[in-house]
Amino acid sequence: MSGNSDPTGALLLGIGAGAFFFFKGFRTFREYKVVADTPRMPVRSLAMGLAHVRGKAQSEKLVTSPVTHTTCCFYQVNIERWESGKDGGWKHYATDCDGSKFYLQDDTGRVLVDSNGAQFDLPASPERIVNSDRLSAVTGTGSSDQELLQYIEYSGGHQFLSKAQHWLEKKGTLADPRREQGRQALLQLLQNVPALGQANAPMHLGALQTFLASAQPLADPEKEQHRQMMIEHLREMDGQPLPVPLPRPGMASGRYRVRESLILPGEECNVTGTCVENPAAAGAQDRNMIVRGQNEKTFLISWKSEADTQTGLRKNGLGMIFGGAALLLVCLFLLLAHLKML
Repeated sequence: MSGNSDPTGALLLGIGAGAFFFFKGFRTFREYKVVADTPRMPVRSLAMGLAHVRGKAQSEKLVTSPVTHTTCCFYQVNIERWESGKDGGWKHYATDCDGSKFYLQDDTGRVLVDSNGAQFDLPASPERIVNSDRLSAVTGTGSSDQELLQYIEYSGGHQFLSKAQHWLEKKGTLADPRREQGRQALLQLLQNVPALGQANAPMHLGALQTFLASAQPLADPEKEQHRQMMIEHLREMDGQPLPVPLPRPGMASGRYRVRESLILPGEECNVTGTCVENPAAAGAQDRNMIVRGQNEKTFLISWKSEADTQTGLRKNGLGMIFGGAALLLVCLFLLLAHLKML
């Protein structure tokens, strides 16, 4: 910093950052207390409310991770982008995941886990750095640089579709049969969107036809005519692939750092969240589901032991409390000194 630079802005930024970490530390420490005070229960003995279970992950629909091409119950990919300039560095770009619903099995039974909104403490794969200006040759069994850049471009839309699907599922059955028909059709459409790398896969459009047909007639006669024409066109195409292959996503441009975290079939993990009734239960052995609660927001999924999980939360919470307070006080002192108010 040169002698003519005014440090006021940087000091105010430091005060804000200190306050942020100070209060975030208290939230993390409270999370530690919730986890520490919630005893682990066997799946068979789960009751409605805050619950803590440990078991092996299972899934009826395994997914393939986009970076290492590993078959898993769940994956989470954290993407950072390099930004140049004075305030440059690695900046968060996107977080994408799939396989949000999986089962946890112990000796007494299994429980469904809907991990939307959860905090994950999972081991991360070695980082991959990819640059659109310098594509490297394909190595190993994971994604090539080109495939990875295509995935990064696609990841934002995929995450949006996943959230839309979860929102529709969470609404549950609607009282109005016409609206419920539209909800089911839209859910089917979202579930059948071809995945990345399946640009030539057939996309059956009966669900879109049902969704359009379930909507109320439009007030504008011209728009209503267009809607009816599209319904008729989709009816003729039902069960057939689109006449033109869906376009492959373009490649993201820039430099990115990617880390992938997985939950593998048979891998043990701890889950602390809120136990609710499973609305799609297939039987008495499938009646419960663990989600992020409406009142108690603590929802943690960790591969570590209970002791290590609690130690990590406690250490992180206290570190942010004292570190944030120190940063706030030092920056405040320097700001007052700079303004000659001391």
